[in-house]
Amino acid sequence: MDAIRTVDLTKQYGDLTAVDCLNLQVKQGELFSLLGVNGAGKTTLMRMLTTLIKPTAGQITWDGDDIFAMDVKYRTLLGYLPQDF
Repeated sequence: MDAIRTVDLTKQYGDLTAVDCLNLQVKQGELFSLLGVNGAGKTTLMRMLTTLIKPTAGQITWDGDDIFAMDVKYRTLLGYLPQDF
């Protein structure tokens, strides 16, 4: 089953924890949205899922493979359109 999965995903900026131990699975073809107040970590999460930034801790996998190790192969699978580019 093709899916993107996060396990205990965390991103910290100094003393600020932007994403804290997130466990998530989205199967290929599923749609999802992120809702939250400003500063909730939505953009940070999307930047990690698109390999623009690396997590402080935890793992992100696509079909069981680490997305950062997949490099270009992973990015060919993505479709991402941020509000501000």
